[in-house]
Order: sequence, then C-alpha cells, then structure tokens
Amino acid sequence: MDIVGPYLLLPFFALLLVNVPVVVCLGLASAVFLFLSGTRLPPLLIATEMYDSVAKVALLALPMFVLAGELLNRFDLTDRLIAFARLLVGWIRGGLAHVNIMASMLFAGVSGSIFGDLASIGTILIPAMKRERYGRAFSAAVTASSALIGAIIPPSTVMIILGAHLNLSIGGLFVAGILPGVLIGLALMVVAFVESWRKGYGEVHRWPAPSEAVRVTARALPVLTVPVFLIGGIVGGVFTPTEAGAAAVAYTLLLGIVYRKLSPALLATALWHTVRITASALVIVSVAFVFSRILTFHRVPQELLAFLLAISSEPLVLILLMTLVLLIVGTFMDALANMIIMGPLLLPVMVDGLGMHPIQFGIWLMVGLLLGLLTPPLGLALFMVSPIAQVPVLRVAWAVVPFLLAQIAVLLAIATIPAITLALPRAFGMI
Repeated sequence: MDIVGPYLLLPFFALLLVNVPVVVCLGLASAVFLFLSGTRLPPLLIATEMYDSVAKVALLALPMFVLAGELLNRFDLTDRLIAFARLLVGWIRGGLAHVNIMASMLFAGVSGSIFGDLASIGTILIPAMKRERYGRAFSAAVTASSALIGAIIPPSTVMIILGAHLNLSIGGLFVAGILPGVLIGLALMVVAFVESWRKGYGEVHRWPAPSEAVRVTARALPVLTVPVFLIGGIVGGVFTPTEAGAAAVAYTLLLGIVYRKLSPALLATALWHTVRITASALVIVSVAFVFSRILTFHRVPQELLAFLLAISSEPLVLILLMTLVLLIVGTFMDALANMIIMGPLLLPVMVDGLGMHPIQFGIWLMVGLLLGLLTPPLGLALFMVSPIAQVPVLRVAWAVVPFLLAQIAVLLAIATIPAITLALPRAFGMI
C-alpha cells in the first residue's frame, strides 16, 4: 500500500473528483503508477493483458444478448409485457407501481439491461402513473429501483462479464440469479403497496374478464418464452451460455419476421447500437483489468483481509462492513468497472475468509454494486429517471430510500442464507 496509495489510488480519486470519466480515471491512474512508482513492466505486457481480458470465449455472448435486447426493443414488444403485468398485478392497491415492478421482472429476461428497462418501461409507465395521481418522485423511485432487476434475473450481460473474469460458471450465475431477482421484486412490491396505501396513490382497477385475460396472455406468450427457452436450453445441456446468445438472436429475428417488424434499416440500427454498447463495456473491462491486476500484484487483497480481521472476526460484522463498502463504491463508479476491480479484491475475503460459495459471492457482489446506482445522492439511475419524471434528483433520492432499504435487506439475506442463490443451481446439477 506504500506504493499503491500515492501512485495509483490518489491519482484515481483526484481525477474522479473533477468529474473525469471513470474509464479515463482508471487508465490514467494505471499509467501514472506504471511510470512513476518504479515498477518495471513492459508496455507490451500491459497491452497483452488488456487484450487477454476481453479475448474470452464467454464474452462472445455479450454482443449477442445486447443485440437480442436491442431488436426486441425495436420490435415494440414491451407493450405486450406491460399488458401482461397489468393482468397479473394491476388490480392490487398501487396497481401501476406493481405493474412497473412486474414489467421489469418480465423484461429482465428479455433485455438483461438496467438502462434498457429504464428507457423502455420508464418512458411508458412514469407518465401513466402521473395520470393516475401517483407522486412524481414516487413514480421515478419505483422505476429506478425495479430496473436493477434487469441485471439480476437472467439472461444478464453483467453476469456474463462477471463470470468470465472471476472464472465462475455463467450458467450457474444465470440460474442462481432467478430467486434473488424474484425476492427483490416482491420486496419492492411490498414497499410500493404500503406507500400507495399510506398516501392514497393510484386507482384500484377491476379484475379483467376471462376472455381479456386469455387474449393478453396469448399476445405476451411469445416474448415470455424467451427466458424460458434460454435457461431451459442451458440447464438441459442443449447449448452453452455463449451459444445461448446466438440462439436468443435467432429467436428474436424469428419474432421480428412473424410480427412483420424486421427491416434492413431496423437491423442496421440495432447492430450499430450493439457495437457501441459492447465496445464501451469492453473498454471499461480492459482498463479496469489492468487496474485490478496492479492491486492484486501488490497484495492489496491480503492486506484488506488482514485489516478487516483486525476490526472483527465475526462473520456477520464483516458481511455488514463489506456490504457498506459495495454501496459506497457503487455510488461513485461504473458497476462493470467495480466488478472487475472489487471481485478479485473481495473474493479472498468472502470465499476464503468467510466460506461463502463462489456463485453466492458473485450474486452478492453484483447486487451490492448495482444498488450503488440507487444510493443517494449520486446514483446514476436517479439521474436517468429524474428528467423522465420531471422532478429534481434530490426528491427522487428521498423517495427511493424505502425501496433501497428493502433491497439492502435482500442483499444481506443473499450473503447470509446460501440457499437463496445455491438451491436452484444445485437442483439442476450445475454446482
């Protein structure tokens, strides 16, 4: 730490404080360390490390799932999922808030993207919630909170990157994320119900007629089968998680043909957006990997473990401390960069030190860092929903607190109850 502190961490946080993009902060801090700390590493070795960090077979699934999500968004199939969500939960007090959460849970299996959920569902449901007399800040808080489920319920692009860099089974992570994602959705619905009942938000809608229920379900069924098709294929050994990405694209293109939505212009636009999203993610991954390797080479994980054990040897205390670290770090930095950096740092602490299963650790790490997107006052998700709801970020930050507390409770349950993440993978023989 005598070298890492002044030559790596200090430049990084200094650049971060003056609002330099995270990827530039990581790259410049790593360059400062390599040139000024006295460490002699050939530039070619650094370039090779950066290339090797993204030249992984498992990461081939990343552009495939991104393309599948892009195509489904452009085929305008989101409205079918929202109608189905309204059928399931629209009749409960706070109906549209529940529809918002349920739509994110359903849409997670289609897009696997947090910001895809925010853009697609938020622009539709936030105005609808305002029309039914929901508070603007409340509507924004529900949307931001539920959008995190998009990276937890499979398929998830975040899980692909996490699994590739921590050498975890991506199929195991996919299956392990199902139950935590559902628990977070249910926890958010409980909070939404209490807040709606307490403040008199929304209208109570009637239960739809059987004929309408059948019609809505039939329209949504082709889209709802996407996650079932993918997870079933992976669990059944029909294809690997990487091959599942190609299968998702093929299935999505078939839907576009059936519904007559596919066109050369639409496909070209989806491909261009896929290239941009994938490239931006992989640039962050490669630069963060160099930053992480420097920390690992200088034994920072071992020093962190020794420091924590000096504070307390009680597992619960260490879990609470680590959870607090994830929430704070997740507030200031991109979630992908955090996972590449924090994963190798915390793996020895949580797996070797506390006996947490690697799959359980992967889900806990991912959920904890994603919650940083909601942590007031700097959470990125808050800034994204604020203009959609036309409400100041500070009001959204206050409104999101009850939802954030519910999600933190689920995060602590993930860390302390292994069955939440391991029961399904064990049942399917994946671990």
